[in-house]
Amino acid sequence: MKYLVSCLLLIFGLGITARAQLSFDGNAGYVIPSNEGGQGAWGGGIGIKYYLLPKIAVGIRGRAYIENVTQEGNGLVGRLTAVTVPVMGTFVYQFTDRDLHPYVGLEAGIIRTAVNADLSFNSNKVYDDVVVNTTFGFAPKIGVGYDLTQGLTAIGEVLYNIGLGKNQAGDTQYTFDRSSHFLTAHVGISFTFGNRFDRNRLTSELVSRRP
Repeated sequence: MKYLVSCLLLIFGLGITARAQLSFDGNAGYVIPSNEGGQGAWGGGIGIKYYLLPKIAVGIRGRAYIENVTQEGNGLVGRLTAVTVPVMGTFVYQFTDRDLHPYVGLEAGIIRTAVNADLSFNSNKVYDDVVVNTTFGFAPKIGVGYDLTQGLTAIGEVLYNIGLGKNQAGDTQYTFDRSSHFLTAHVGISFTFGNRFDRNRLTSELVSRRP
């Protein structure tokens, strides 16, 4: 019985995959510095999305970035290191079905940040702690894709990540603004099963589902 159920689930899953326009992507990202003392940081992510229509897709994506910030003044030296991990649902709308297709989108979900604060006063360490914070956030984005083949697409995009709430470095009153608002640029590759722009296939599926 278990073998039969497993076979049915496998066949059902393969059937869904064959019809669904699933797309997997991987990308490298760069955090664009915007505050004094901030340094650009590299990161990246992976994601999966499903094309509801040839130009509209929804999915989920996880990203990760690491950044270091140093602040100095009046004998106080603060070194902050943050690992920021947004995990968000995503919506994408493509303006055209040509090989070169610009798009806009929105990601929304959680932004989890671990901040390590290391403070020294006159070369004497006075504070060293790690604080973990999770907030809700969203990220509007614009980008462009280019179909290298029927299923393989090169992508480039820019996201403005917004976390709702400030991340404090423990009891130090240092605010790590990067973990709340930051701009990122990404380049990567996505692979789509099937041709999402095949109108004849989509029309045939819609007709076949009519009673």
